[in-house]
Amino acid sequence: MNNLVFALISPEQKHANKISDQLRALTIAWSRYGYHGEFIEENSIDQALRKAAQTNIRYCLIQSVGHVIDEQWYLSHWQKKGFYQGIKYLINTGNFLVAGEWYIGEHNCVGLRSDCLLIDLQCYQALGQPDFGQADNKVRNNQQYQLSSKDTSQIQAINNKVKMVTDCAGWNFIQISLQKKLTIKSFGEDINNCRFDLAQYANKNGFTQLIGKAVSEITEVKELTNAQETFIKRIKKQLAHAQNGVFLFNIESYHDLIPQYKSSHLDALFSVAAGFKPYRILFSQGYHQDTQVILFDYSHKALQVRRYIVENWDGVDFVGFVRKMFKHYPQPEVFYQLWYGVTPDTMNWQDMEQLWQEELTKWGGVEAFRQHWQQCRKLPHKYIHCDLLKNRQALLDELSLYDNSYIWWSNAFFTIFSHWYYSATQRKRQYLDWIKALADVAPNCQINGADHNNIAVNGLSAQQYYQQFNQQHCDELSPQNLHRVDIQF
Repeated sequence: MNNLVFALISPEQKHANKISDQLRALTIAWSRYGYHGEFIEENSIDQALRKAAQTNIRYCLIQSVGHVIDEQWYLSHWQKKGFYQGIKYLINTGNFLVAGEWYIGEHNCVGLRSDCLLIDLQCYQALGQPDFGQADNKVRNNQQYQLSSKDTSQIQAINNKVKMVTDCAGWNFIQISLQKKLTIKSFGEDINNCRFDLAQYANKNGFTQLIGKAVSEITEVKELTNAQETFIKRIKKQLAHAQNGVFLFNIESYHDLIPQYKSSHLDALFSVAAGFKPYRILFSQGYHQDTQVILFDYSHKALQVRRYIVENWDGVDFVGFVRKMFKHYPQPEVFYQLWYGVTPDTMNWQDMEQLWQEELTKWGGVEAFRQHWQQCRKLPHKYIHCDLLKNRQALLDELSLYDNSYIWWSNAFFTIFSHWYYSATQRKRQYLDWIKALADVAPNCQINGADHNNIAVNGLSAQQYYQQFNQQHCDELSPQNLHRVDIQF
């Protein structure tokens, strides 16, 4: 969404501490799964909105440190909105100054929860850039209101004013909306089910003490809020099982696979062992009968399962083959990275069939895919176990053997594992070490993946990319955009 800018509300430097720094890092990192633009960072909502109003962007999504967007993998045929689709829906419906979650204070004042808010900047400017309205416990003559009889999530103005103690933040945005007959939009379940406020009680209950700990050290903390507890459970699940993880399908699209139109086809493809994107790369870039397919992954099981698919599947009825594979490589021995709430034991096979049909459509149908698969599975394959963050030498040695090659590393430098254990500065250093080494051993290799900020990288050689990377400033707030096509990972 090009008409949306993110703003982060952080404590003033004199009030910042290790806890706020940890919460800030979580907010930024999890935002990068869906947002690739620059962050505005200020100490207050009013400061952030005034800065946002200086841009030519229409909407501003405000997050306080500790707010985390937890976008889920929903299948398209479920027609279920996630966080970003929910925000897009609010934007498309219009006629509001602010959207978020409101609450009523002890003195009957209505305010806004400031962990996450969506502001229409055009409306904000037309109203003269009003103050958000801090909770100051002053008595004011405010617009009276009532809850809608049809929908209690809606607030309606009553044509008179009453004395009110403004003990809630955001009271002024509420008041202006009531007076101007602007709808006060509620986020609703689609958005709220995909976000956490981790900051609540974090200064007291020990939540941030768990950040960065190994799975075995993440012990139960009874004082955690429901949001913190749910978040920690999801983290533990990924940290415990991701190194045995297997992706049968690709979450990201194929739109970034730009044909190079070179006179010769690839001599080698290097790819993480996930889904069918490796073979789509061959389809888009061209290959010959001796093209080497080198699959690498930090998950042993991903390599084993991929090898099993290549050697045993004929390219027809993938769903039927997966049924057998689940028995050959059962959970929990293998951690299948499936869509929201699903395991092999709870699989709705109609969902799997629908997903497979969508994959076939991308290839032009059953026969087009089968022919390509039959050709590709005959190519020489090699499987390399390596972790790009800390143990990549075997892969670099292999890369050095080819001049006409292509590599896809997906979002290996931006995983739950990486931003649980490493800071933004450390992730950038790991990534810089990788692209420097890659440019040294395989300068002409065409590259594809995501950088340390989860921003797409494509359309350049390793050497070209490394040179351009060093010429531009970037950090977690201001990412680079060195790609021809931007996609979500």
